Amino acid sequence: MGRRRKKVLRISRKTLPKVFACPHCGMQTIRITSHIDETSQDTVFLLACGNTTCNLRRELRYPTKRADIDVYNTFVDDFAKAGA
Repeated sequence: MGRRRKKVLRISRKTLPKVFACPHCGMQTIRITSHIDETSQDTVFLLACGNTTCNLRRELRYPTKRADIDVYNTFVDDFAKAGA
């Protein structure tokens, strides 16, 4: 008879998403890209829906770097306020 083997516990860590839900079409197709504007030193975030029928694109500018999830939440709040 052999020894009893110990069970290995694997810890799964949750990560922030890279693709977000589009508030217009409802699909998981919003991608966020960022770059720094050289003239104003602002961080420019481009939010674009990958769905070909939606064609939703927005550009947001912030003086400091922000996390993608914070930019997405601001975008969804503005979209809901506009009622579009």
